[in-house]
Amino acid sequence: MRVVLASIICIFTLSFFSANAQGGSARVAFIDMEYILSKTPEYIEATAAIDKRAEDWKAQADKSQSEITALKQALANERILLTRELIEEKEQEIAILEQELYEYQQKRFGTKGDLITQKVMLSKPIQDQVFSVVEDIAQARKFDYVLDKNTESTMVLASARHDISELVLKRLNSARRKQNMTKKQVAALEEEEKQEDQMSLRQSRREEQQRRKAEADRLLRQQEKERLAQKENDPQYLKEQAAIAKKEEAQRQRQAKVEAQEKARLEKIAQQQKLYEQRQAEMQEQRLKNQQAKMDALEERKLLIEQQKQEIQEQKQQRDLLLEQEKQKRIELNQARQANKTTLDIEALREQRRLDLEKKQEQAKINREKAIERRNQEIQQVREQAQQRREKALLEQQERKERIAKEIQDKKDQLKKDQQAREAQNKNK
Repeated sequence: MRVVLASIICIFTLSFFSANAQGGSARVAFIDMEYILSKTPEYIEATAAIDKRAEDWKAQADKSQSEITALKQALANERILLTRELIEEKEQEIAILEQELYEYQQKRFGTKGDLITQKVMLSKPIQDQVFSVVEDIAQARKFDYVLDKNTESTMVLASARHDISELVLKRLNSARRKQNMTKKQVAALEEEEKQEDQMSLRQSRREEQQRRKAEADRLLRQQEKERLAQKENDPQYLKEQAAIAKKEEAQRQRQAKVEAQEKARLEKIAQQQKLYEQRQAEMQEQRLKNQQAKMDALEERKLLIEQQKQEIQEQKQQRDLLLEQEKQKRIELNQARQANKTTLDIEALREQRRLDLEKKQEQAKINREKAIERRNQEIQQVREQAQQRREKALLEQQERKERIAKEIQDKKDQLKKDQQAREAQNKNK
């Protein structure tokens, strides 16, 4: 089977080179038959069955070989005890067994043995199916030749974009699925495959057009190169070229002078712009500082006013407390007089009131200290926040300056690149 396929491919190859020699354009693809068969379930199952049979045949051959080896060993051990007639009889028996083993091995594993024959018989329907799919693909996609890179013919170069093995596997799977589909589903699948083939064919034609265009451009460049090479030996042409080169050099010098003037003008504008932006940035920074200072002053003034309000409130509370205590004292004195209490009890009551008053004053003092400490902490926090805002504003100002400097440098670099591009263009001219 492989020999027949190789012969067909050789004929196609000769036709392909003949067509190219006559100036034709042939479309060629290739497949990897071994890869396709290794991915085909029917071939895998058939190969597994054949391998199982081959293992059984090999086990039988190994068993016969072991028996022959045992007979030879026994004869070697008993040779000294046997007569010549018995030795010859045993040797003849061993020779017969060896001949039978050889014939069995040839029958099973020979070039025309059962293993090769069954492999061909089992793989032929699968290969016929693959060839049928390949023929359909070649007809749909207008391939002139489809080669198998695993045949005996030599394939020097095989680009992956010409390998249609995966497409063949896909179409084989589609053929299997069609058996379980309705007519409508089969028609839809065939239409999809047809559109896919048409898209591939259009893409191939576009690539062929591009290739032909590239080849034509290459020939034109080669012809132009040859024409220029011929002109280089013409004195009149050399004289004209020298005049053109002189004219171009003068034009380049003028252009370079204009570009230098333009560059100086742009650099001057950039410097003025930079100075203007710096002044604007400094003014903005000063405005931010003044605004921040005003905000800080307002915050401190608010805190002081709040502190004064709290102190006034605390003083008012203390006065109210003292008035209440005095009122209570008078009430208690009146009650004491009405109850005819002794002077000692009144003094003790006064002492107790005095202690209570001192205790309340001490507590009020502690509360005031805590309030002052809390206000101081709030003031410190406000100042820290103001400092953070100032630092953030300065950082943003610095980043703005760096961004401006970078933009100026980018403009200079762009001007330099434009100048170099113009010089290169003038040089090419």
